Amino acid sequence: MRNRKVNMAIRLLFLVVFGILMITGRFQIWLILYIAGVLVSPIFGRIYCGYVCPMNTVMRPIQKFSRKIGLQRMNVPSWLESPKLAYVVLALTLITLFLGKSMFNIQLPILLILFFLSIIVTFFVKSPVWHNGLCPYSILLRLGAKFARYSKQVDQSACVGTRHCMKVCPSGAISAPRESGKAVIDTALCHQCEACSSVCPSTAISYHRHR
Repeated sequence: MRNRKVNMAIRLLFLVVFGILMITGRFQIWLILYIAGVLVSPIFGRIYCGYVCPMNTVMRPIQKFSRKIGLQRMNVPSWLESPKLAYVVLALTLITLFLGKSMFNIQLPILLILFFLSIIVTFFVKSPVWHNGLCPYSILLRLGAKFARYSKQVDQSACVGTRHCMKVCPSGAISAPRESGKAVIDTALCHQCEACSSVCPSTAISYHRHR
């Protein structure tokens, strides 16, 4: 419980920093934080997504609320979660930025636009749709995290197959092959947060170096 409070405090701190930077118009500073997250992802995984990203921080409570009132759809077309869709969104984002600058001579606050878009999307569909299929920032993070030296992993000998972790994973990074019925974590998608390990009854999930 203590670790969860510390993790939440870290997320809220970065959310406040994000808000201050957006209000003061210093978008470039946040870009530096994102680049740092990309650079460390081959070592520590997608810790930027799990602890720094303001979208993820806000999406978490919104998803809980949306599910509680029955607004969010759990079953969505598979193409909405396809990583290829993020490339399409990235292309549209770059085109929008170019047109805004060349035709109207304005610098669109694209990061802020995507922030509010992530909130709207999460009200209606589960969060992996944004994290895996729509977020253009996930492209580089996903590529780097695929080779992460440190990551959340499941001790197969300790896993009892409850699938509780699958239900709470914000990025849909956990699956359970039919043959074994035991959880497996996709490092490229994992946000390295505490959601899965906090609900595991056999403490089979931990963050450590890949063997």
